[in-house]
Amino acid sequence: MSRYKYRARNRDGAPVEGEIEASSSHQVSSLLDLKGLILVSAEEKPALLDLSSILLELNKVKLRDLSIVFRQLSVVVAAGVPLFESLSVLEEQTAGSSMKRIISMIKSDIESGSSFSASLKKHPSVFSSTVVAMVEAGEKSGTLGEVLMRISSALERENQFETKVKSALRYPVIVLTVLVIAFILAVFFIIPRFSSVFAGLKTELPLPTKILLLISSFASKYWFIVLVGIFITALILGRYLKTKKGKKFFDSMVLKLPVIGDLAAKLSLARFFRMLSDLLQSGIPASLALELTAETTGNAAISEKISTVKEEVLSGSPINLAMKKSGVFPAVAVHMTALGERSGNLPEMLGKVSSYFDEETDYVVSNLMTLIEPLFIFVLAGFVLVLALGVFMPSWNMMQLYFN
Repeated sequence: MSRYKYRARNRDGAPVEGEIEASSSHQVSSLLDLKGLILVSAEEKPALLDLSSILLELNKVKLRDLSIVFRQLSVVVAAGVPLFESLSVLEEQTAGSSMKRIISMIKSDIESGSSFSASLKKHPSVFSSTVVAMVEAGEKSGTLGEVLMRISSALERENQFETKVKSALRYPVIVLTVLVIAFILAVFFIIPRFSSVFAGLKTELPLPTKILLLISSFASKYWFIVLVGIFITALILGRYLKTKKGKKFFDSMVLKLPVIGDLAAKLSLARFFRMLSDLLQSGIPASLALELTAETTGNAAISEKISTVKEEVLSGSPINLAMKKSGVFPAVAVHMTALGERSGNLPEMLGKVSSYFDEETDYVVSNLMTLIEPLFIFVLAGFVLVLALGVFMPSWNMMQLYFN
């Protein structure tokens, strides 16, 4: 609910001004009509602190929960139950407080005369522009139940992908975390204990030992400056990566990484072809579908290439030729898209392309540890070697002096 400042006229034509709580300007008109007033204009007052929006942002709706909501709603709508009643039934069945509140707000919008897609558009952090466009197309074509089921399936696949990737990356993250902890313990606790012993040696210390002692001494004396420096660097880097240029640069670098880059590219392409197929099946024009799917790939570098494909399509080029020209789509994807365009069954063929990339992604994810294990062994060996050389080489030198 928002607060609106309105201007109206009573039955005698006299001007009336005031404020009222309502979910939309349409509801303002309805509420004033009950009071015998005719609305002239209504303006939503900006809230200094919108607590409900903050709570919704903190309690983000999970993809799995959102998929279940759309699936349940599709079944009820397909059974011929009016949308408002369907949402009422869904609200009673929904357990999560955030999702229940969102459904309640959507109900209020629909009750005041808003369309389902327009009410979803008011919650961009929950419903993407792609979902909104598909719902709008379903409303216009009279196939809302079918479109809602398609959205549910897409969200479920997206959730499965995220779960698989997180599961595959869990072990590498643990290894890297242990490495960082080991380095911190070595710098602050292990090396300082050897420094007093090394200070008594009358021989020239090896280069690895000098480097470790320098790092340990600097970190021990200026640890606060180091922490502040890390914090400021992370803050600047985080803000840069949120910019369009920064995100594009980072995503481009990710695509160039061994193994991880291949996985990121296939994951983005699978998502792109799947959403493009769903949008075209929902009756959305190809140019708009390409524009919407460019936002869903999760990779700014690939999204930019898809935008160039859209421009080529708008200028009259077939989709397959535009894809080939962009240089980001594999030959098999371009070929299957061309077959779909020639046969007049493009959405189905794009779905098959998506399935192909799904299988490729599953293979990479399943073998992720096998592929990156040599890299981790190299990093661990390097860390142990540097530490061992820095700590034990002076001892070896001292032993040689003693025996000589």
